[in-house]
Amino acid sequence: MTERDRQHDIQIADDRWIEFIDLAGRYEQAIDLDALLGELWPLIYRLETHCAAGCCGIDAYDFTREAVDAALAELDRAQMRDACAAARRAVTAADGDVLISATMNHYADKRVILQLLDHLDACIAARDSAGA
Repeated sequence: MTERDRQHDIQIADDRWIEFIDLAGRYEQAIDLDALLGELWPLIYRLETHCAAGCCGIDAYDFTREAVDAALAELDRAQMRDACAAARRAVTAADGDVLISATMNHYADKRVILQLLDHLDACIAARDSAGA
C-alpha cells in the first residue's frame, strides 16, 4: 500500500497499521470515547508527540511499541494494564459502533479502538515480561 492508502489508518509500527473502517453514513451515531478511556489517559497524553491532536487528530499520537515504552517510564505499568482492561470492557459494552474522541480529534469504528487497546495492552505486557 502507498502512504496515501494508509491516510486514515493508525500506525503502530514501521510496517504495521490498524486499518481504518469506513464510517460513511454513521458519523451521527458516534458516542463519546473520552469517558470510556478512563484511567488510560495518562498514557495516551504522553503519546501525543508528533503534533497536537487539535491539528492532526489521531496522527498526532505515536502508538509504536518504542513510544509506549518511553511513556511507561513515568507510569505504573500494572495500573496502566488495569486501565487498558477497564477501557476495553467499557468500549465493548458501549451501545454504539462509532466512537468520537474530542480530545484526540478522531472518529473511529469500535473495532479499530478495540484493536488499538489490544495493541497498547500488548506493549505494556511486553515491557513487563522484559523486566523493564
